[in-house]
Amino acid sequence: MKNKIYYVMDTMCGWCYGFSDVITRIHKNHKDKYDFEIIPGGMWIGDEVKTMDTRLGEFIKTSNVRVEALTGIHFGEGFNKNVLDSSDRILDSLPGAKAVVLFQKLNKDMSFDFVKKIQEAFFVNGEDMNGISIYSKIAESFGVSKEDFEKKFLSEELMEETFEYFKKGEKLGVQSFPTIILEKDNKQTIIAQGYSNFKGLDKILLEG
Repeated sequence: MKNKIYYVMDTMCGWCYGFSDVITRIHKNHKDKYDFEIIPGGMWIGDEVKTMDTRLGEFIKTSNVRVEALTGIHFGEGFNKNVLDSSDRILDSLPGAKAVVLFQKLNKDMSFDFVKKIQEAFFVNGEDMNGISIYSKIAESFGVSKEDFEKKFLSEELMEETFEYFKKGEKLGVQSFPTIILEKDNKQTIIAQGYSNFKGLDKILLEG
């Protein structure tokens, strides 16, 4: 039985976007040795859902300067214009979390690539991530039926399952995103919290 890697993240987390190239490569290199599972964290859900305004936009811009400097990734003009310069864009983690939970059930092997496409749609192009169409379009690019995806996306069953994932992240002791946890012999150990470079994380997993 394989040891397990939990990747706890949020599709609206800028640091998770900054980490996307690293974790996608890590998954590709180590998926034969480890069982990977993506756990959406629910950063902005319920009372924490945000409406973009000037103050929040400036705060995120400042944070993103640090993300770009450390990770080498870039936020697109579409994101800056359509999201950060907006006065009414809703920031809700739930739709993205549902999409991740659903796609992971439909095509687990490609789930990290799917997440990366969601992040690019938001952080590069500045797409509105609150509707269903952006997720079904991305899922369709991976060969998933649009009709099947949208039917399951709207189900009460998926909603309940997604909230179970939020609880799972909490039970694992995750307090910030991204976080990577190694489960070995029924014991969970946080091996990375925040941004980690590929070399360091690769070494841990090669030894683990």
